[in-house]
Amino acid sequence: MIFTKLITIAACIVLVGSVLRIITGLGIATEFLGPYEEALRRYGGTAASSGAIIDRGVYGFLAALMLGTLGEISKRREK
Repeated sequence: MIFTKLITIAACIVLVGSVLRIITGLGIATEFLGPYEEALRRYGGTAASSGAIIDRGVYGFLAALMLGTLGEISKRREK
């Protein structure tokens, strides 16, 4: 039961982080956060482009979905 709760909490944290990463990537791409090169340096970390940031966000989102699915399966098996 403790692992089910931990996996659900981890899925939520990964989901929020990945959505924020996608929003940041879109903000950089649309130059909402400033000129592209400056915003990429400031908010992008080591990413080569805003597309790479969005890609990492999508991968994180998919990982959160998988973790959430595993957590739901675990909850069903406990009952």
